[in-house]
Amino acid sequence: MTEGRPYASTVDVIIPVYRGLASARACVESVRASVDDCRTPVRVVIIDDASPEPALKEWLAGLEQSASLVVLRNERNQGFVRSVNRGMTLHPDRDVVLLNSDTLVHGNWLDRLRNCAYAEADTATVTPLTNSGTLASYPRFMQDNPLPPDEDSARLDRLAAEVNAGCSVTVPTAVGFCMYIRRDCLDSVGYFDATAFGRGYGEETDFCRRAEAVGFSHRLAGDVFVHHEGGVSFGDAADSLRRRATEVMRERHPDYEDAVATHVRTDPARQMRARLSLARLRHSSRSRVLFISHREGGGVDKHCRDLARLMHHELDILELQPGDDGWVRLFWRREGEDLMLHYRLPDEYDALLATLQALRLSRVHVHHVMDQPRSVLRIPATLGLPLDFTAHDYYAICPQYNLTDEDGEYCGEPDAAGCERCLAVRPAPWGLDIHAWRQLFSRLLCDAGRVFAPSEDVRRRLQRYVPDAPVVVLPHPEAPRLLRSRSVVAAGGPIRVLILGVVNPAKGVHLLNRCARDARDRGLDLEFHVIGWSETPIRGGDVLPLSFTGPYESAALPELIAQSGGDVFFFPSRAPETFSYTLSEALAWPLPIIAPERGAFVERLTDNAQARLLDPASDPAEWNEALMAAGHAHRNREQTREFS
Repeated sequence: MTEGRPYASTVDVIIPVYRGLASARACVESVRASVDDCRTPVRVVIIDDASPEPALKEWLAGLEQSASLVVLRNERNQGFVRSVNRGMTLHPDRDVVLLNSDTLVHGNWLDRLRNCAYAEADTATVTPLTNSGTLASYPRFMQDNPLPPDEDSARLDRLAAEVNAGCSVTVPTAVGFCMYIRRDCLDSVGYFDATAFGRGYGEETDFCRRAEAVGFSHRLAGDVFVHHEGGVSFGDAADSLRRRATEVMRERHPDYEDAVATHVRTDPARQMRARLSLARLRHSSRSRVLFISHREGGGVDKHCRDLARLMHHELDILELQPGDDGWVRLFWRREGEDLMLHYRLPDEYDALLATLQALRLSRVHVHHVMDQPRSVLRIPATLGLPLDFTAHDYYAICPQYNLTDEDGEYCGEPDAAGCERCLAVRPAPWGLDIHAWRQLFSRLLCDAGRVFAPSEDVRRRLQRYVPDAPVVVLPHPEAPRLLRSRSVVAAGGPIRVLILGVVNPAKGVHLLNRCARDARDRGLDLEFHVIGWSETPIRGGDVLPLSFTGPYESAALPELIAQSGGDVFFFPSRAPETFSYTLSEALAWPLPIIAPERGAFVERLTDNAQARLLDPASDPAEWNEALMAAGHAHRNREQTREFS
């Protein structure tokens, strides 16, 4: 190991080429264009590994006349490893950079890599950040990423150089798309193992583990970004080469996978990636909005996700969600990004505010504050930002956000004394009584520029408690839904009743249970199929005409409905629904709907010819009779359609 000095001033940049003229040309041109920006003298060494592409060979022939690079030709295909070994032996006193032919470099990239290589005496290799390079990947760690929308690799490299100047972390291996190697390491360890890894994949990892065994380490440079197209060099053979490399590595270096797992778990480059993402946000031409929400998923999460998708050309959306024990997490609500920052409140409230101020937000949109530290409510006023509020439920007027009692039944919205009796059993967050709770949220809603209610029912209920709030009715935006194809039609047998999503007391699990028992006890031809799951155990459910599919991805719901053979949708909700995304899905199908005459169901279903609304207080027999009638009517219509 040297004392932090290179053997020679010049660095050889070795680029093996085999296929892909366009990518190779762009790569070489990017290296040549960077020469004037780099203080480090560069010699480009291109190795033609017996390319089968005439156009590529012709282009290489034209390069042979250039004094700034060397073109070496293999008479027959040697594979990636033998090709780079040939390049590394060309000038045995020089450091080298191994550069895939499907990469792009920018600015003084080589100076920055070399600075990192000699910042510590024991460094063997340096790898830059990239879009596609496992542990070097950005924005999403350990994934192949496209370049983020409206970004180019040159800008990402400039921002990385600015915000991560001189920053690096130790990694268990270099990544071969762009790999700076110090010559003293090559002298100590030797070259790549061409016998075991001839065509490529795994050779750099084997080399790095051998280097580490004799005291070297490997660095990931946060201040360099190199674009990597990925997959050009090996094509269809990539998967088999990866599998073979994995087998060899497990045999030679059995500790390697544990080292990688530890690195992935601790993710020491997380802060470097976060700084780059924050810099992109600060320089974005789009307005930036902060969403404040909960962590419970469901309709609130879907709404936030939908808004972010619909507005991604105009807005960059940050979202603040609660964690545990006073922690909150701030993340970029944009597909393909993984920015995630954590703050402990109230201790780190000022640090959170500093981050938000640096992002120059345009407004704050509160979607929910369940499980949030109370200090989060001060953010809009502290930052002096306009505020929007969406009432996804009734949290602003009652800590029992769905207006239900201990049994999951609609509470009837009693007077303050009745609310206090409820809170004595189920206390409000932050130790507030009902008066303090409503005063707190009344101020928040009245300070808002807009309070969005997804239904008229929500608007009326809110304004009974907060008459001065600027509430407007704005149904949740949804992608247009075409009428779904008919589901599999049951050929006789019991009427199949479909219940969508999760069921719990507020969503009517107890009513569903009673309806299933009534159907069993009276021998009704009814079967209840929950496309979803129950949060509440159902005793004796195994002997009821009741089944559950279990959790599902939302994208899978249409197919689950199509295969269910359902005859009628049933919404047994006891709480006054504010919108209901599952109702939106049901409305896309030519099936009847039975629901309670309460909440948003009234305005969304009153004019629907296939829907029937029942008094929520109806007993199980009345619900079952309605389901039977609607199911049989549906089957009769289907049979008439088939014979017409």
